[in-house]
Amino acid sequence: MELDGRFGVVTGAAQGLGRESALALAAAGAAVVCVDVNVSGTDETVDLVRAAGGKAVGLKVDVSKIADIDAAIDLSRSEFGGFNFIHNNAGIQLEKPLHETSSEEWQRVLDINLTGVFNGCRQAVLAMLETGGGSIVNTASALSLSADPYLSAYTASKHGVLGLTRAIGVDPTYAQAGIRCNCICPGDMATPMILQYWDSTPDPAAAKAEMESHYPARRIGNPAEVANVVVFLVSDRSSYFNASHLIVDGGLLAQVY
Repeated sequence: MELDGRFGVVTGAAQGLGRESALALAAAGAAVVCVDVNVSGTDETVDLVRAAGGKAVGLKVDVSKIADIDAAIDLSRSEFGGFNFIHNNAGIQLEKPLHETSSEEWQRVLDINLTGVFNGCRQAVLAMLETGGGSIVNTASALSLSADPYLSAYTASKHGVLGLTRAIGVDPTYAQAGIRCNCICPGDMATPMILQYWDSTPDPAAAKAEMESHYPARRIGNPAEVANVVVFLVSDRSSYFNASHLIVDGGLLAQVY
């Protein structure tokens, strides 16, 4: 149980990668505070963790609100006795080209995807400076390193997550206090967000096949495969990883055509 003695928070834990991250972290021995605005989904995640023998509690959290992040960190301390990791994973997607994106839609994407990560990072750093360090793992995207014309707001937000991760990681005050900050850059995954997208198209099977055709293995990722990388970044096996990004995309970005 390599993560025994690790206590922390996973945001966006109600489904998808957040749920799989919570399950994988708990399976490795960590105690996890699962947070999301989706209370029923969060409760399901907690039940799954506990059914597998892990330790978890749930809390309704809006990551755009600093007080909610602080409440999650406080719950980790009061429930489990400490706080030394956070996986800032909560995110939303808006599939619209730039000229069809309203100012309100743009702001909402940034509020969750970028400001939410900023809030999680800042409050985690403040807590970790008090208690001897820890690991921050942010969910960026393959679109942190590329672009999609139909996901302009999302692409911008994920570029921001990568830049924020690097800025935190290279701060010598944080690094010398034992705080590491890294991010994962996943490609498409079989999450409810993607399934909903397929179902919204005239031919879901064709939409699935078209997306998978861009990947060398002709399949998109399973969130559990990405969650394994989160466990690695929280663990001591990644002790010299800092200000880094790990691409978990099945080879998508390595090809030209």
